[in-house]
Amino acid sequence: MSISPELLHCRRKSDRQIFIEKTIIKLTAEVREIGFRLGCREIHGENTPDYYRQRGQHRHLLNKLYSLEKKA
Repeated sequence: MSISPELLHCRRKSDRQIFIEKTIIKLTAEVREIGFRLGCREIHGENTPDYYRQRGQHRHLLNKLYSLEKKA
């Protein structure tokens, strides 16, 4: 039987807290990736509908990340 490293490291954390922390890590990576792509597009002066869609997605993920960080 194997035990997850999160449970060994922090036995006092609930499953919900562990889930929130993993989600924060995942969202942070996703926000950084989209932000990098948007930055590259801004440098080249792109303003296509796809650019604005990704900007909206980036803003949505940032808001989600901020709300999760407040709970953590």
